[in-house]
Amino acid sequence: MGSTPLYVSDEEETSVAPVEEDETASSSSSSISTPELTPEEQASRANSSSSKRKVERERHTLFVGNLPFDASDDEVRALFEEYGTVRLMSVPKNLETGQPRGFSFIDMDSPEECQACIDALDGTTFGSRTIRVNMSMPKDQIAPRPSPKAEKIPDGLKKLYMGNIPFDATESEVTEFYERFGEVKEVFIPTNPATGEGRGFAFVTMPEEDAIRAIAATDGEEFGGRTLVVNEPLPPGAKSPRRQPGRTKLYVGNLSYYTVPETLEDLFGEFGEVYDCYLPEDPATGGTRGFGFVSMAKQDAEQAIQELDQCEVDGRVIRVNEAQAKGPRSKRDD
Repeated sequence: MGSTPLYVSDEEETSVAPVEEDETASSSSSSISTPELTPEEQASRANSSSSKRKVERERHTLFVGNLPFDASDDEVRALFEEYGTVRLMSVPKNLETGQPRGFSFIDMDSPEECQACIDALDGTTFGSRTIRVNMSMPKDQIAPRPSPKAEKIPDGLKKLYMGNIPFDATESEVTEFYERFGEVKEVFIPTNPATGEGRGFAFVTMPEEDAIRAIAATDGEEFGGRTLVVNEPLPPGAKSPRRQPGRTKLYVGNLSYYTVPETLEDLFGEFGEVYDCYLPEDPATGGTRGFGFVSMAKQDAEQAIQELDQCEVDGRVIRVNEAQAKGPRSKRDD
């Protein structure tokens, strides 16, 4: 009997073929652990891994200042969740009392959400206080300000410093205030770029004799409900050696390099009127030097020392005590 030819259908051929390929792959897998990549594929994979690591490290952090001390974490979170996803929230607290210190750091999901929060909330009222909202920038990402240079005043004129003025004071109001002493040649009120408001002080240029009389007459006088500090402007980086009667000057140390005068004014203003706030600048970088001085009434200053010494501000534990005048070094006993 002749043998019957064996026919294999297309379907069976399809099912058998992969078995042979798998066996081949299996036998070769013992000698080759990973397929060899072309240089282009290796570069593409490396870039992909780098991008993933970069995304994981990227943060979008807001600084929120002048928060009410009694605001709860949930209330602050709910305020910002209206404009995006709050990924992380840090509310620094007094290490001893556990009370919030009046500011917060909030991580949002994207730069667009951060900007939406700034546009909607910066300068608005929250719990009876006007909050500040801006991007939190580490020191190494802050562009250094140009070093201040001494300005040459024309002969016969003199410039005076007018400190502790209201943030909404206008040039016309300052001009009108000093015109009783003589012609006001120029008024300059530095402003906060983020808010457009004044920074609480001004410079007024007048004929020299008129300026001298104006300094003597208006230092300690009230203007817009605040007690003025008026004197000659100091050279860049210098600080005034004299003290006002009945006032105490406080030294505030270990400050963050991106702490601004407004933050200290708001913080110390909880305990009384702040007559003057000064953060010395580093001439080399244009930034602050990590410490400052705040002038207040003696009783208010004593309370501020008790409450604020060793509290956390802008991520650093600050030192607060009464500033001591520099004197000659005492000789060591033999």
